[in-house]
Amino acid sequence: MDTIMLLITIAVVLYVIFWVSKLPPADPEEVRKKREAFERQLATRHQIDTYGYISPAMICPHCQTKGQISTKPVKRKKGVSGAKVTGALLTFGVSMLATGLSRKEGLTQAHCGNCNSTWDF
Repeated sequence: MDTIMLLITIAVVLYVIFWVSKLPPADPEEVRKKREAFERQLATRHQIDTYGYISPAMICPHCQTKGQISTKPVKRKKGVSGAKVTGALLTFGVSMLATGLSRKEGLTQAHCGNCNSTWDF
């Protein structure tokens, strides 16, 4: 029984080797094109992760270019919150450990692909 399994395994390996040797070699030009396409996808993904999606209707206030602006929502620290200061005074500073004093404000970050400037609004 073991001999039969060994012979079948050898036959399958020889069959695979025979057919793999018949395959045409990879075209270097095709490999280069696939690599370039993959690199373009990576660059696009990085651009989206960093600056967000392109907003075609927006115009850059710096260079007046339309259709090159990427936007994404961001949160920025914005001064000291009066309510948090009051809470810190009433709790003798214990609430500061959990919340901090600065408040965060939701903004939109925009980036121009033409002049490479970034701003918030």
